[in-house]
Amino acid sequence: MTNAACYLRSSKDRHDLSLDAQRRALHDHARDNGLAIVTEFSDAVESGSDADRPGFQQLLASLRDKQRGWDTIIALDTSRIARRRHLALIFEHEAERAGVTVVYRNIPDTDPITGMLLRSILQAMDEWHSLTSKAKGLAGMAESVRQGWRAGGQAPRGYRLEHTPTGTIRDGQPVIRSRLVLGEKYEAIAAYLQARAQGKSRGIATAISGIESSLNELEWNALTYAGHTVWNQQAERQSGKYTHGTKRRPRSEWHITRDTHPALISDSEAEAILAQLDAGQGRRNRATDRIYLLSGLLVAPDGTAFSGETTKGQAAYRLGKGRRINARALDHAVLTQIFADLSAPAVAADIAERMRALHRPADKPRDLARLKSRLATLDGKIDRLVSLIAEDIDAAPAYRRAVAQMEAERVSVADEIKEASRISQDAEVVALWTATDVAAALDALRSEIQINVDDGNIRELRTALAQLVDRVEYDLDHREAIIYYCIQTGIKMALPRGTRPAPVTWNTVVIVK
Repeated sequence: MTNAACYLRSSKDRHDLSLDAQRRALHDHARDNGLAIVTEFSDAVESGSDADRPGFQQLLASLRDKQRGWDTIIALDTSRIARRRHLALIFEHEAERAGVTVVYRNIPDTDPITGMLLRSILQAMDEWHSLTSKAKGLAGMAESVRQGWRAGGQAPRGYRLEHTPTGTIRDGQPVIRSRLVLGEKYEAIAAYLQARAQGKSRGIATAISGIESSLNELEWNALTYAGHTVWNQQAERQSGKYTHGTKRRPRSEWHITRDTHPALISDSEAEAILAQLDAGQGRRNRATDRIYLLSGLLVAPDGTAFSGETTKGQAAYRLGKGRRINARALDHAVLTQIFADLSAPAVAADIAERMRALHRPADKPRDLARLKSRLATLDGKIDRLVSLIAEDIDAAPAYRRAVAQMEAERVSVADEIKEASRISQDAEVVALWTATDVAAALDALRSEIQINVDDGNIRELRTALAQLVDRVEYDLDHREAIIYYCIQTGIKMALPRGTRPAPVTWNTVVIVK
């Protein structure tokens, strides 16, 4: 028999697509086709539109392991792997490179050409279904906002959520909608916003109201504090970047339903606050972003930040009174050194070694098989006790106490399994990461930077540099700069969701003539 791995994914609590239902179907298919399932990868309640799924990432990591012990992957259908065509194609390409066959239980066994065509059609339909579902969901949220309900999320400060059952049942659960009502400290919030609407500085407004944290977000919610429900204000994020290039969409795309909850300020005060925010953003987006590439990164050896200035048409970085360096000359020297560093094989080898040192597990991984066996035993005991509760009413209180104790132990064991799995996955990543992988990541980063240089797109170029460079120290007396790099490229894609690996750092010296 041929050894195989199976991949399971559920996005909703539906019995026909639950992990258990998929598992039964795949094991039946494997038995009927001479396959032996030796390992399983799964994601519960995860979207197929996103590649950042723990089980899916483990599957990709195992694909690259030549000692994996299986040569076939079984999934229920193409939509279990991904609901984005490009993700599905990348996955199948990775499998082909590894010499692994991908089998879909719900796709009939045909000749290779027909099979390829059928898979392509189904993958396109999967993406269409995902996009259609998203559009329907957004339309439903927009309609809910038009009716004055919240579109989700926490209540802004000064308000609280008042929940109202709609009488509708969805997936076995009652659908509840919410509105905003006055909450704690609403008077202080109103005092702050009214002071800002009058043109007072944040410092003065803070002193008047006593409100201190998250002031920028507070002001962007000015229309909410004027009693209106606002939705679709923030731009969508893809691959860690905002699709509009900024955090917020244009005002014309906001969905605003007026007079849905108690107002803390007037419409005119809200508009005055938003006008100030727009004006301030406009000032930041003009000359400074266009000219000063190293703004926010350039510091003196003692940590003092340089500021950008333009004198007689010449851009410069200034440190204190009368001490400056030509911005174009320093930018050119730093970029030249960055390109040299990113293309140097020794740099890739050095980063790979630092990655291994940083992410090598400090603790010996615990016995996962033993922990999983204990978890299965607890599940079985809990199921039996639950059955006994229904059969023996007199003994039910004692059984319930026993179930509660076992549930507490089960949570503890599940946490141990999660931590042991994380340590094991870290170890796998360290073992697989090579200088060649680092070089490929650096080459992609160098290409991104070069494209932005060629296009003169300084804003995007600054964003790329901020992902790579921690700071640039420049010594005006010795005309010497030190670039301090900080890179995580590639590592985050191989670790479980939510981890924050320590960055890899190194530095190089630039002589500015």
